Amino acid sequence: MLNRRFLRVKVLQALFAYFSDQDEAIGKYERDMVQSFNRLEDLYALLLYFFVELREIAVNKIEEGKKKQLPSPEDLNPNTKFIDNKALKALADSKTLLYFMEDRKLGWAEERNLIREIMNSVREEDFFTEYMNRPEGDWSEDIDILLQIFENYFRENERLLDIFEGKSIYWVDDMMIASLAMARSLRALSKGKGLRMEDLFKDPTDKDFAIDLFRKTALHSDRFEQMIVQRTSNWEKDRIALMDMILMKMALAEFLYAETVPVKVTLNEYIELSKEYSTEKSKMFINGVLDKLINDLQKDGSIKKMGRGLIG
Repeated sequence: MLNRRFLRVKVLQALFAYFSDQDEAIGKYERDMVQSFNRLEDLYALLLYFFVELREIAVNKIEEGKKKQLPSPEDLNPNTKFIDNKALKALADSKTLLYFMEDRKLGWAEERNLIREIMNSVREEDFFTEYMNRPEGDWSEDIDILLQIFENYFRENERLLDIFEGKSIYWVDDMMIASLAMARSLRALSKGKGLRMEDLFKDPTDKDFAIDLFRKTALHSDRFEQMIVQRTSNWEKDRIALMDMILMKMALAEFLYAETVPVKVTLNEYIELSKEYSTEKSKMFINGVLDKLINDLQKDGSIKKMGRGLIG
């Protein structure tokens, strides 16, 4: 699920923290980066469990209605389509999800009032009323209503985002990737096999790729810096933005040590990252410097690629 660009961003964040404040040993920043991967898994599980909480609140609402001193006909014969939603029931019945939540000590207990407010607002929406008034539908309809609730009431909810930011400095940035994983897991429920929680790493070697990229960039930083400065003769080292310097050092680490990653892939990835994380002029500057460095490294035979790295 996690692609290499996302992993490069995580490495970039960890290296930026390391190079900005070297009071701590390098291992501390590596551990923080790996912890951010684990926290992403926590966020993904919390998004899935959000729907379990919604269902529990809906169930409690029905039970409270039946216990009224003077219950209305609607209280006595409630519309149970939402709590009978096939995807909701599959999530609520998932021992895998429950065990994960318990093992990681995750939950929504402190935010239950906010989730109750969300459920109350959802009940007033036309799209929800239309869903409740339709005959029992298929898996697709049940999943779509959950994703619509998420899009309308969760993704841009400032109070929830503030809560997440307080729990992890990474979660607001990680919301998109966790949301995609959550949606994929919901869609997979339509096969009727119960919840299968995503392994967020597409390949077991991806986490190793990120850790190795961080280590190689940090450990060879001085050497890489000399190589970059030699190819920026019109620039003093202090005039090169820290973010640009880190991006070029990471690219050098991939050119030299990521044997299965093609040179063109690495070059394109760091140019794209410069557009998002550095200055407006960084793209041309980084592209020019890396082109020169690639030429140097290929001439002296320093770049050695194998397998997929030979392509491109």
